[in-house]
Amino acid sequence: MFSIEEEFSGWSLKRILRHALYWGFWLTFYGTLNAAYQGTGYQQWFYLELMLMTIKLPYAYFVAYVLFPRFLRKKKYFLLFAQVLALAFVGVLFMTFLFKTFPEIARDQPTAFWSAKTFFRAVDLIYVASLVVVIKMIQRFMRQERANTQLKQEKIGSELQILKNQLQPHFLMNTLNNIYGLVLDGDKKAAKTIIQLSNIINYMLYECDTRFTELEKEIELIKDYLQLEKIRYGKRLNLSFEVIGAISELQIAPLLLIPFVENAFKHGVSQIESDSWIRILIEIEGNLLTFQISNNTSLIASDAQEVKSGIGLENVKKRLRLIYPQSHDISITSGEIFSVILKLWL
Repeated sequence: MFSIEEEFSGWSLKRILRHALYWGFWLTFYGTLNAAYQGTGYQQWFYLELMLMTIKLPYAYFVAYVLFPRFLRKKKYFLLFAQVLALAFVGVLFMTFLFKTFPEIARDQPTAFWSAKTFFRAVDLIYVASLVVVIKMIQRFMRQERANTQLKQEKIGSELQILKNQLQPHFLMNTLNNIYGLVLDGDKKAAKTIIQLSNIINYMLYECDTRFTELEKEIELIKDYLQLEKIRYGKRLNLSFEVIGAISELQIAPLLLIPFVENAFKHGVSQIESDSWIRILIEIEGNLLTFQISNNTSLIASDAQEVKSGIGLENVKKRLRLIYPQSHDISITSGEIFSVILKLWL
């Protein structure tokens, strides 16, 4: 009936029932354990635990759904532990208030905040919350494993499709023709251009057989690609490319950004006879990467919408959902100006 890795988009009846069964188990467990240990009736401890659930339940959900996702993503483990512990003692403070307010339910529970049971109650809160976190982590691991399996199955086809999109015959032929012209003219840039084309081919064919690659290499790929396209389009292209922030030691899925750049040339520059422009900005803040690219187009509204939902961009979106399931945000707008804003938590 229930699967631990099952995902829910909202609070459906099935999800609510699963959570109710979980907390019902804890009510029964604590009530039975305390009644057996103290040698008293089960009902007394049941009401006590039911009252304490008004603190345990919100504490557990806040830790599992707010603190852990926020601080684990940023790897701030000490700050996470400190807040979990501090909130546990705040929970104990509320417990003390409940004991004073409802003495008939609390019975012989100490009403002073600092008592022999203070630390025990704080640990108990952390314990209950930790099990919720463990369940969430197991779910996340199982979903990631399932996504990894799917990713491996689609890896070859997906990356070959991306490779095909980037190294289209017209791009290679035009680049080689441009290099040939530079050689005939004795232009010193010819050798550098050959190296740039070689770097692109080498990177795409031999250095992308990993799930993640260095962000620096991905940016170098974009730079080489832009240099080749600048030779192709010359003065008719107004190009701006800027990188802000420290990119060292960060990793990204290979060939993730270049399709957006290729798309800007394919549906922008190549369709405009003069005064075409492309603006690219890569900004790094901690482990957050913001990639912005925009270009002018000559497309009517219907054509712009077709580009926005084209095969190339859909492939990238699919890879984002597989590799960065809850760590990305993408916004695409189309019209006279086509723009993409992608945020990635690397």
